Amino acid sequence: MTGDTNAAQPGREQRAIGSPDGVGWYGVLTETPAGLLCHECGWEGTHLGLHAYKSHGLRAIDYKRRHGLRLSQGLIVAAVRQRMSQIRTENPNPYLAAARDPAAATAARLAQGCPISPAGDAARTANLDRTREQRRHGHVIECAECGNAFCPLTNAARRRFCSRSCASRHNRRQQAVAGQAAPTNPTSPAGVDPLPGT
Repeated sequence: MTGDTNAAQPGREQRAIGSPDGVGWYGVLTETPAGLLCHECGWEGTHLGLHAYKSHGLRAIDYKRRHGLRLSQGLIVAAVRQRMSQIRTENPNPYLAAARDPAAATAARLAQGCPISPAGDAARTANLDRTREQRRHGHVIECAECGNAFCPLTNAARRRFCSRSCASRHNRRQQAVAGQAAPTNPTSPAGVDPLPGT
């Protein structure tokens, strides 16, 4: 894995996501009814980042790297995280919004040699696997309008046309053919125009 933090840390063996890691599992942040589980000592509580610093002398980033957690993952329980998110949504910080530059932050992180964490890499791989289901079918269909060959997306198994423009052209032609064969006034019986000369 190119994004594995263990590969970037000399002396650390390659570890699989979900393998035993201290009290918890490598790359997995366990939340119990009592709170988040500390990989180091088994402590359970609301603010794991604060506990890791005070009890083990580990900054949050160091704790995440040591235990293969996503670097963007917060070390607080879901209820507190949701409440903090709600507060930020209701009261946005205009200075932060003005100064925020995600592209520059990513470039700085990569320049420092901080690769994606194993958990982040696993999540990215899972998302890629999920998007593969939305990719093309393995069979080729010929467009009913222009005759071009194309592969439809998985969710578009019944497609007969390669594009919307071909579908529109086909529909317009069908309407024109139907319009020539249709009576002058489709609402009157047997095609008789109730108002001759109009």
